[in-house]
Amino acid sequence: MPILFGQLLAFWVILTSLVGPSLAQTHGLFQWGFTNEALSTSIPTCLPLGIVVKSANVTTNATSGTPPYYMISFAVDATPVTTFIGTDENNLKWTVTQPVGSHLVLSVVDANGSAGGVPPQILTVIPGQTTNCVVTPQTTPAFTVTVNVTDKLTTCQPWGLTVEGGAPPYNVTLLQPNSPVVTNVTMPFGLDTFTFIDRANPSSQLVGE
Repeated sequence: MPILFGQLLAFWVILTSLVGPSLAQTHGLFQWGFTNEALSTSIPTCLPLGIVVKSANVTTNATSGTPPYYMISFAVDATPVTTFIGTDENNLKWTVTQPVGSHLVLSVVDANGSAGGVPPQILTVIPGQTTNCVVTPQTTPAFTVTVNVTDKLTTCQPWGLTVEGGAPPYNVTLLQPNSPVVTNVTMPFGLDTFTFIDRANPSSQLVGE
């Protein structure tokens, strides 16, 4: 049986100007996992990896989402990539095209934007049998993100992000512990700042880019 990622054990906030509309329409419908249980914290480039999705409530045989399915790979310090992985919930494939050394947080979503959860660990990209499929991340238009807190953030403390450059309007993508929800918040056009009031569990992580 594949290892299924139905919950988050860490908290991630990733800011990008290239993420699409809100993906968190419905949550808790399905969970997903790699068919290869040997995959742990490292994933190879250019090798099609089997993905399986299942209902989040296997006892009631509820829905396992609506095809087609997509993998969103959130690369730390880089732009997220959305990839079509198939329509058959029992035969989905995803290929890593990020550069070797990239650190990824993954989420599978269905056609309605429902998210299937995020694995508890950051995955590191390692060389596969080839790296010919690797795509160099887009660096234009360039933009930078600065924050008012870069070390420890206490509960209910405001965390401010300021964006300079890029192509507005900007979107903030939120992934929260113990929840399969992935939410994008669009900053109003003309604004370049966003404030998040920390609601993460103590001792969890908060990453911004």
